[in-house]
Amino acid sequence: MPINAHPDFFVAEKKYLEAQTLEEKIFYLEEMMRLAPKHKSSEKFNAELKTRLKKLKERSEKASKKSKGKRGIRKEGFQFVLIGFANSGKSSLLAKLTNARPVIAEHAFSTFQPEIGTFEFQGVKAQVIDQPSLGNENFDPGLANNADCLIYVIENFEDIEKIKSKIPRARGKTIIAFNKSDLLDETQKRKVEATIKSKRLNGLLVSTINGENIQELKSKLLHETGLIRVYMKEPGKPASPIPMVMPPESTVKDVAERILKGFSSKVKETRITGPSSKFPNQKVGPTHIVKDLDVVEFHTR
Repeated sequence: MPINAHPDFFVAEKKYLEAQTLEEKIFYLEEMMRLAPKHKSSEKFNAELKTRLKKLKERSEKASKKSKGKRGIRKEGFQFVLIGFANSGKSSLLAKLTNARPVIAEHAFSTFQPEIGTFEFQGVKAQVIDQPSLGNENFDPGLANNADCLIYVIENFEDIEKIKSKIPRARGKTIIAFNKSDLLDETQKRKVEATIKSKRLNGLLVSTINGENIQELKSKLLHETGLIRVYMKEPGKPASPIPMVMPPESTVKDVAERILKGFSSKVKETRITGPSSKFPNQKVGPTHIVKDLDVVEFHTR
């Protein structure tokens, strides 16, 4: 161990020694290598770190080959992943948010493999995955790392930092679902809500038993997707009640091409009513960026 290393090196080394998975060990060992001193007297030490990293990656590759036969989860569109400790209520929340019907039990570790559900709210669909609990040997940190948004299902605020420490490589957005509000009295609820506000957490106090704030949580999920709902309207007819869902920053041309490839070249005029227009029935060009809940009317040549 180099005595003149940066303090962050020793922090990374401590986390490396405490890591429980190969993925975590590789991550923190790479951090150690990045932070280690780079001079002649540390060459042997750095070489040892490289050798250690090579061996860990070989072990990881072997483990990956062994599990190659297992069915993976295909990411479809925007993906949420539920993360929490045993008995936090993840499975119950999955059932409330999606069409999934997972096994829900009183005992810990009732979820042995990821459960997949489809979130559908106000015309927008997204994938929601319930991971096995943190501490379960089947927990897959890779799912957390690749998710667009993580939903921390907690019963106390201390769990937030504990969860973060278990998935250090996760980079997605985060929503906090403080579950089991049905077990709290009004004073306790006010304290939880005040803490959420004071800590500026993107979260809600919820209950899967009485449904408290479940609709509000769905609205948060909808907002986090960033997806845009555009309602098409034919000239002289009312707008379609079913939206076309587009990625953020989509243009009028993108909307036309979603209808049919090459359709944008046939559009003579486009009129928009909604959040992106300055006034109803505004005439716009193909580069105009649409916003959520816009009504778009195309006139063809």
